[in-house]
Amino acid sequence: MNQHIHNLDPEGHGANLQLDDKSEAWTRKMMADLEHFRDVEKGWGEYHTPKNLAMALNVEASELSDIFTWYRDGEAVTEKDKAHAEEELADVMIYSFFMCSRLGLDPLKLIRAKHEINRGRTWPEAE
Repeated sequence: MNQHIHNLDPEGHGANLQLDDKSEAWTRKMMADLEHFRDVEKGWGEYHTPKNLAMALNVEASELSDIFTWYRDGEAVTEKDKAHAEEELADVMIYSFFMCSRLGLDPLKLIRAKHEINRGRTWPEAE
């Protein structure tokens, strides 16, 4: 595992990645809806610690991976498996948004910042 950590916001020391009034309106609304569901409707807030959310993300990503375990490269995905993948991807994203909520981060700002870093990176060519 590569231990190099990229600073996604070197100028703002993380401030530019926060969920704030500069965040997209729909992102703020989605985060508020997820937080209301978690904290008010389900009462899960106390359990959604960064550690627990990181573990839950791993579980959901594993469930997504499990769908494709025996697919051969290039094999067409069945409609049933596509629908299952959609559900598991949604779970991964929901837990990612919950993690962002706990850390006060805007998920889209994070994606944009990391995408910009990736655009400037190079990877070894596959052999």
